[in-house]
Amino acid sequence: MSVNNDLVKKFKDYFTQMKLEDDNILKEIYSENVIFIDPIHRINGLDSLITYFKKLNRNLIEGSFQFTHESAIDNIAYLQWEMNLQLKRPKKNVKATGISVLYFDEKIIMQRDFFDAGEIFYENIPVMGSIIRFIKSKISG
Repeated sequence: MSVNNDLVKKFKDYFTQMKLEDDNILKEIYSENVIFIDPIHRINGLDSLITYFKKLNRNLIEGSFQFTHESAIDNIAYLQWEMNLQLKRPKKNVKATGISVLYFDEKIIMQRDFFDAGEIFYENIPVMGSIIRFIKSKISG
């Protein structure tokens, strides 16, 4: 089995514009039994992933991913990205970089996202964010 380039393109198109309410594209690109893992979540199954994306969409004013690098080996695609989100709560913009590793059978059977969870989530919680940013500044110099 190898990477399905058409599905990679649909994946990138979907997340470039962040139209998380469009379930039909998700059903085209993800397997029914997909596993989604990131530093904060582990989600099993397409229905649960769709529910998760809908929850994210409720707090999103606008968002996009810019894919900056891509490679594929056998049945695995590696997509490096920069994410920009404009959130309702807390009302702010969040930017982060990361990588998505997509494992294919006929569709995506697993997605593993790697990113700094503090950069995306914890630094945006009012009190905790200040503490984490302070600690990071002390560690880095």
